[in-house]
Order: sequence, then C-alpha cells, then structure tokens
Amino acid sequence: MLEEYHDEILSCTGCGFCKKSYYAYSFVQKESDYPKGKIMIAYGLLTGELNEDENVVKSLQKCSLCKRCEEDCPSLIKIADVIRAARYDLKTLLPPHQNLLKNFNEKNNIFGDENFEKEGGEIAFFMGCLTNREMKDVVISLFDKLGLNVNIVGGCCGYPIHKIGRESNEKNKERLRERNFDRIVMACPNGMLALREFNPIHISQFILSLGIKGNRKDKNYIYHDPAFLGRYLGIYDEPRQVIKKFGNLVEFNENRSKARQCGGEIEFRLAFPDEAGEMAEYLAKEAKKMGATIVTASPHCYSHLKEFADVIDIVQLIEENIA
Repeated sequence: MLEEYHDEILSCTGCGFCKKSYYAYSFVQKESDYPKGKIMIAYGLLTGELNEDENVVKSLQKCSLCKRCEEDCPSLIKIADVIRAARYDLKTLLPPHQNLLKNFNEKNNIFGDENFEKEGGEIAFFMGCLTNREMKDVVISLFDKLGLNVNIVGGCCGYPIHKIGRESNEKNKERLRERNFDRIVMACPNGMLALREFNPIHISQFILSLGIKGNRKDKNYIYHDPAFLGRYLGIYDEPRQVIKKFGNLVEFNENRSKARQCGGEIEFRLAFPDEAGEMAEYLAKEAKKMGATIVTASPHCYSHLKEFADVIDIVQLIEENIA
C-alpha cells in the first residue's frame, strides 16, 4: 500500500513545519516522534533501506492520525494517509492493537462488549463500540424524549481497525444495505467515516434538523473539535449551534481546523497512555482557566477527557437540556 504514496513521500522537503503543534508536549523528544520523522521512516520502508523492527512499529503507531500537522505543511502532504499506508505494510501489531483486532473479529466489538440493538422505524442510529460503552442509556433516553421510534444498530464500524493498519470486515455494511434506512444518525465521527457510503449525519446535525428548543442555562461551555469530525468531515458549525441552544459558547485558543488532538482515539491511548494523558491535560488546563465545561462531539474524546477534566458529550448535553 505504501507504494501508492511514493510521490507524496518524496514531496517532503524536511522543513519541519509539522513540528509546530508538538512543541507543547514533553513526550516528543526524538525525530521519529514528529510527522517529518515518520515520513522518513515510510521512505526507508518503501526503498528497503529500513527494516521493520519494534522501534519502527512503535513510531508509526505513535500517531493518532489527527491531521493537525497537515494544517502546517507547506507541501500539502497527506501525512496521515502515508502513516496509515505504512501501517498496512507492517507485519507486526502492538499488543493492545492485537486485542482490539481479536475482539473485533470475535465479538464485532473492539472491547468484546455485548452490542445493544433495538428494532424501530426507518431512521437508524448506529451505536458503535464507544457510544455503546459510554452512552448507551443516554442515547435510549434521548430518543424516548424526542418521541422517535429509532432503529438502534449495534456493532463496530471497523474504523479503529483500519487506523491500526488492518482490513475490517463488511458485515455491518451488508446489514445496512439490506435494511435501506431513510437516514442513519451517528454520534461517532469514526463510524461516520467508516460508513460514509450511507451518508450518515452527526447527532448535532440531526437535532438541528428537528428544530428542537433547549432549556438554556447561563453556563459556559468550551467546545473541543474532535479531529475526525472537524478536519476529516468538515463539521465545525453544527455542534457549536447546538451548544448555543443550551448555554454560552467559549472557544479554545486553538480551534476548528487548528484544534489540538485530545489523545482520545482508542487505539492511540491504549498503546500510549502517558502521551494521550498529557494531551488531555493540556486541554483540561486551558478549559479550567476559561471557567468552562468541555463539550465534545465524539465518544472517543469524551471517554478519554472525562479522566482529566469537567467534560460532557454533546449527546449528554442534548438529552439533559431539551425542552
């Protein structure tokens, strides 16, 4: 797969602009910790000048694929795509990733959890692994409050498996094709990317389409842009519009396409918990200075940030405050 990115890799001039967003973190110490270094590793693997070993595997997996570095790349290199392609060519997986793959193949859930499902109408809510674990009851309560008989589809979208460099099966896509739902709603950006052929919409977009009114409070909320909702899917405005229905919106100094990654992508934080923790703490400190509760719009981000900060997922915010 890496061969497909031959020209992309050679476009790297080694300027180092991609290092800019990493200077705040103490765990970034070696050249291979930076995107530039990972491009060099990909080049070495492609040309055969570098052999796969433990350090190579760790370096290529020590990246959440958030695309923040691409915002600063003057050569417009698709850095995340190059790193992901290099992972597909690796023969070895890190132990935490082996467990994710095993659970996915055996249970259709990266944690090995039981997938909640419910038959309903022509609108489907695709639950996914993280939403299933973190917010299942909140999702059920939300649709009950909305008076909607939604078909809840369980199972893993497979995107975390794709990110570690392995193929995911098509079983859930086949189920969705068979049902031909009028609309598919999701709370997880990973799932939206994995199932984009079905044109899913984010829960924030769905709520806005319903014209729901909120019980507004004089409370400050600071929105954290999930990388895969923002930089990948281009969804920035709708979550902010939802937040404004329920309280006061304030912003991180770096937001929208420049937003910092929280470290919450499950495959990243399981393999590199200390690094992921430092990334979350950075955001937690800034939110505390602003006197605001963090709102995010991804179960990956929520399940990680809750260990470090006062945080709520947008699904929870809606469920608690709809009129």
